[in-house]
Amino acid sequence: MSVKLKRIVAASLLVLLIGACFAPLFWPRIPTTPEPLSHVRLDSLVAENAISSARVTPLPFTGIYTVTGTYFRGADRRKTDFTITTHLTEAQLNALLAKPTTTIEMPKSGTRAKFWDIVPAILVVLLVAAALAYQVNIGKGKASHRIHQRPRIRFSDVAGVDEAKAEVQEIVDFLRSPGKYNRLGGRLPKGILLIGPPGTGKTMLAKAMAGEANAHFFSASGSDFTEVFVGVGAKRIREIFRQANKHKPAIIFIDEIDCLGKTRKYDQNSEMQQTLNALLTAMDGFESAEGVIVVGATNRPEDLDDALLRPGRFDRKVFVPLPDAKGRRAILASHSKRTRLIAAENALDLLAQTTPGLSGADLANVINEAAILSAQRDRTEISLKELEEARDKVRFGTERKSMILNDRERRVVAYHEAGHAIIYLQTKLLPPLHKVSIIPRGQALGTTTVLPREDQNIHSRSFLLEQLAVLMGGRAAEETFCGDMTNGANGDLDSAKNIARKMIHDWGMGKRLYYEPEQRDAEREINELLSDAQKQADAIIAAQKENTRRLAEALLAHETLTRDEVLTLFNSPKNDSAELISA
Repeated sequence: MSVKLKRIVAASLLVLLIGACFAPLFWPRIPTTPEPLSHVRLDSLVAENAISSARVTPLPFTGIYTVTGTYFRGADRRKTDFTITTHLTEAQLNALLAKPTTTIEMPKSGTRAKFWDIVPAILVVLLVAAALAYQVNIGKGKASHRIHQRPRIRFSDVAGVDEAKAEVQEIVDFLRSPGKYNRLGGRLPKGILLIGPPGTGKTMLAKAMAGEANAHFFSASGSDFTEVFVGVGAKRIREIFRQANKHKPAIIFIDEIDCLGKTRKYDQNSEMQQTLNALLTAMDGFESAEGVIVVGATNRPEDLDDALLRPGRFDRKVFVPLPDAKGRRAILASHSKRTRLIAAENALDLLAQTTPGLSGADLANVINEAAILSAQRDRTEISLKELEEARDKVRFGTERKSMILNDRERRVVAYHEAGHAIIYLQTKLLPPLHKVSIIPRGQALGTTTVLPREDQNIHSRSFLLEQLAVLMGGRAAEETFCGDMTNGANGDLDSAKNIARKMIHDWGMGKRLYYEPEQRDAEREINELLSDAQKQADAIIAAQKENTRRLAEALLAHETLTRDEVLTLFNSPKNDSAELISA
């Protein structure tokens, strides 16, 4: 027999031996069926001395016993098992115990039976302990906080929000040295509400406040206080304020506070109302002089309850807007510190100019996407080409390489984008053309981008009319060169209708001011603006028909053209495109 086989046999015998030892604990016992006796029959057997053996087991109830054993039955005195559970008097019990074969014992059973007897009690104890632990700890799980004496983020790490940083600087100074304010009776706001679009740096600004003030930073989201069970959110509010009071100076930051502090006029949810009441009470229950400041962030301030915005709570509002060109440049420089850029100054300047409307988070994503593209191409540095591709990916979507357009569709897209570009070159108030492409991205089959000279906050009526004409340029070129209109102008028409509607209804740029009773006249003026824009686009495309055709053919050949390449195609000076087109 081989050694391996011997080991297998030995192991099998060991398993069988162990199984035989423990089998009685788990195998069910085969019960016998003893004869049930009546109380009178038991007395008779005791009197006749017919009890062979007996075991008396007292039960938890006073005077109640279970008697089991054997007795002699019939003339042949055959032994028969019996059982009875009954009440025994002291005399009856003594009569039984007087028999030498009678024993009395407390309830006993095997190991397996004893274990299963106490399992229900163990389960009850565990359930009660779990319920108590849950009751004690409920509300603490999501009130996360960071105990850092000096968080790493500083104001120097937050770019593009200089005005907001200046507004919260006094809060930082107060947390650093509250004594000089208290001596003069000065009190700072208990709460600061940061208002701005998503991705503008509200959370980072709150962390920078804590870092500059050397204060503890407690963070939570408004959704952390929303639970199904009434009272849980309120307990979490009290818990986070309790923690902040133990670690002063401290900043309590609640992101997306509109989820927690929604107005009670329309929200009848009792849990939400109780949680909001707990927040209002907690903010009334401490003084800013104690060194605790509450900072909330939202992009929907109109949804907040009035009681939350009254003086003494969130009574200071700090707006964190989208960055301007200077702010975008600073944000790009901050996020590109760890990257290697080719001609970094010029690349970042151009990128800042061509990204109006992007938030700080979007710009950080642009730098990251550019780094990923460069790594995929096995390059050691990031060029302007990767930066522009990353910008287009963030703004318009990923390039749809799998989307195959047939020749007719590519021709329609080329003339559509050429129509936009031609009218851009004709305008005088709009930003100059930067690039035109027929590469599908996201939901767009082609894109035409511009290079703003500066951020514009005020737009004249003439500016908006030129914008309407540009939006109609793609549709006009399709109709002129393809002989038909397609649904490709859907996005352009939606944008044009929105601009025209705002011009009439919101900005008062119509022939007269309109109110609700004159809605039909207002719609008539909106239609006139759109119709005039279409006529202007048709006229420009008709006048520049040859240039439009040449540009479309070039797009079909190269797919993407920069402004310089477009102007070279027309043999024109680079700084005078408008005169070229009209000549």
